[in-house]
Amino acid sequence: MNAQMIERDLLATLDPMAGRGRLWVGSLLAVIALGAVAWVVQLVYGLRVTDMRNYVSWGVYMTNFVFFIGISHAGTLISAILRVTDAGWRRPITRMAEAITCIALLIGASMVMIDMGRPDRLLNVIIHGRFQSPILWDLVSVTTYLTGSFLYLYVAMIPDMPILAAHARSMGRSPRLVRLYEIMALGYRESPEHRRLLARALGAMAVIIIPVAISVHTVVSWVFGMTLRPGWHSTIFGPYFVIGAIFSGTAAIITAMVLFRKAYRLERYLRPEHFHKLAKILLALSLLYAYFTLSEYLTTWYGGAETDSRLLDLLAGRGPVGTTFWLWAAFGLFIPIGLLLFPSRRSIGSILTASVLINIGMWVKRYLIIVPTLQTTFLPAEAAGIHPHYFPSLVELTITLGAVAAFLLLFTLFSRVFPILSIWETVEDAEEAEHLAVRSATPPIELSPARERWVAAGAMLLVAGLAAATPLRSVHAQAPAPVGLPVAAGAASNTPAAPVAIALRRATEDGQDMLVATVTSAGHPVQGATVAFSVARTFGVMALGEDQTLGDGTAAVAYPKGLPGDAQGVLRFTVATRSPANLAGVTVQVPIGGGEPQRAPVAEVPRALWSSRAPLPIVATISLLLLCVWTTYAFVVAQLARMYRLQEEG
Repeated sequence: MNAQMIERDLLATLDPMAGRGRLWVGSLLAVIALGAVAWVVQLVYGLRVTDMRNYVSWGVYMTNFVFFIGISHAGTLISAILRVTDAGWRRPITRMAEAITCIALLIGASMVMIDMGRPDRLLNVIIHGRFQSPILWDLVSVTTYLTGSFLYLYVAMIPDMPILAAHARSMGRSPRLVRLYEIMALGYRESPEHRRLLARALGAMAVIIIPVAISVHTVVSWVFGMTLRPGWHSTIFGPYFVIGAIFSGTAAIITAMVLFRKAYRLERYLRPEHFHKLAKILLALSLLYAYFTLSEYLTTWYGGAETDSRLLDLLAGRGPVGTTFWLWAAFGLFIPIGLLLFPSRRSIGSILTASVLINIGMWVKRYLIIVPTLQTTFLPAEAAGIHPHYFPSLVELTITLGAVAAFLLLFTLFSRVFPILSIWETVEDAEEAEHLAVRSATPPIELSPARERWVAAGAMLLVAGLAAATPLRSVHAQAPAPVGLPVAAGAASNTPAAPVAIALRRATEDGQDMLVATVTSAGHPVQGATVAFSVARTFGVMALGEDQTLGDGTAAVAYPKGLPGDAQGVLRFTVATRSPANLAGVTVQVPIGGGEPQRAPVAEVPRALWSSRAPLPIVATISLLLLCVWTTYAFVVAQLARMYRLQEEG
């Protein structure tokens, strides 16, 4: 293939839409209009038209946000990483990946505004935000990533702009479109100086956009991981979210490649080898994501915390949530692994099937991360007759469909204004293939299909073996009895023959606060019984001491002054008999006043961005990193400005 043939084929994708193309765009516009109407209904009537309530305050909107931010990593993986590693096969698909990044970020960011209920509330994050809040850093990181992604996409498109301007002029297109191409070209010419400036700008953006993309989904994970909720407060959430984002982003780019390959007849440029290489990456990511999933749930199950156990019961149970979880595991993880595992069966159709299942499955997985955790409260809500429940309302589902349609429409319109395949990079790919016709005598080291199959199967068996060795249902840990206090005797215990009663009162002796317990049996005082005293604290009990009852059945122990109680100063004391054997295990709990009232402290923290309470080392570190990123952006813009000045000087 020569340069003229490549230009002709790729410029043909910009021809006016036929009937089917117009029907596609019209259908998307109709769905977007329905989504807009649903959003107006939400703006008028408020969030009560959704199913989000006090317990489940996040639903499909936050699921959409995490999902779209995740697939935006397609541009990072395919374009930036492969450009840095100089993988030549990336060239025909880089622009498609970069376009997915920019459009997905736009849709994902809009989900946050929709979730807030009122668009003007987004200003509160800026005006009244605090550095302690991960939500503020989420806003900053997404804005930084969005700016860098658009800049990266634009820089890589500059060499195509003169070609597009000439083509639009020759085809009699709109003068405004021709002018747009000319402005975006910045006077670029195929000169050594222009190529040098372009290479510097592209190299800088390819390097800096990778850590920026990783930081974005790490900060997104912090929105959940920095809260003390079951299933969220985990140190693995950062890398878990990043791997999941690259996983779904790779599946998204494969899906887009198949669709554009068919719609624009690009079989000559999007060849089977591109799909096979991406399928290997997708298989590796799927195994890695399966490992992270197993590690997350295995650690949670082994810890045995009561709330975590209830969350695992919800996920692994037989209810709607459990059914959804197992369907995700089957269709979103294990079936795609099976489709990608055997090289001999990796057809484009099977790769597409795996990618579509992964895209759907990763949306479901984000839903399972968010909603079941919010349904799992620290104090079982069922005991109070409350059953936290969530199912997206018609308004939420319509807005979600509108967001998906907006993503597809923007992607379609982009491909009608700019070639979805980079012309200049595809030409470079063809020229490089001609120059490398004579290969080295030493063949590249590659795994044979059989060996690759055995390696992948071994990894799969390892993950499956670990999963099989892990019990699927959680086991509630037996809460240990408080130190120094026996568990109350049951029906089979040494129950005293006569009823035993313990009375507790507070007394003062020589200025010292005392607890006095009176032990009686059948109305008569018990002498010589060992009695243990303790007081309830926030995270357990504090032993106060032991004493033996006197002839009048009383035992006493001193306790320190100033013990903090509840808001009314009430202390909850526990008295338990230790001996004799026929009396052991009798326990009473008595609330008694006299403690220091404890009220929730009111922190006088100013509602300002530059809060004096912000953690200065963390703020300084993150601010320095952001300064480096934006300095790199400024460097790239400076290269483009020099390119434009060269045009004026010429």
